[in-house]
Amino acid sequence: MAIPKWVWKETAEVLGVVGIIAGIAFLGLELRQNNDLMEAEARFNRLTTVVDAWQFIAEHGDLAELRDQFHNNEALSSAEHRRLLGAVMSVLLLVEWTFREMGENSTELNQVRAVQRRTFADSALSRHIWADRKNSFDPNFVQWMEENVVNYSE
Repeated sequence: MAIPKWVWKETAEVLGVVGIIAGIAFLGLELRQNNDLMEAEARFNRLTTVVDAWQFIAEHGDLAELRDQFHNNEALSSAEHRRLLGAVMSVLLLVEWTFREMGENSTELNQVRAVQRRTFADSALSRHIWADRKNSFDPNFVQWMEENVVNYSE
């Protein structure tokens, strides 16, 4: 007995739909794996940025000496003052980027907030540069910094 054509046709259509569904499921799995990989890469890039910042400090001990001179009210040349300004501003720009990209409740921003609270508590230089340059930052970031770092008291 021969199988009617309509059975072959419906079977082919069902198999086609199953193939499409399997393809979509496979695509979804691939997208999830790709997103996981992209998130891991983003975390690594943030880690690299932080490591580079700490390494910069370790490799440029003369900046620590300039910072000590500033704290001791010793005279600094214009070039020395600009070097200190550049070092502090680069950190503040990284903090602003973290604020914008990570969101207020992110682990990364909470870590940055804790470090910056200690920095601002211990560093007249950071407070001085922040007061002088805060208008160059996004107003929302300035408000967050003022509330969570600069004027924070435990």
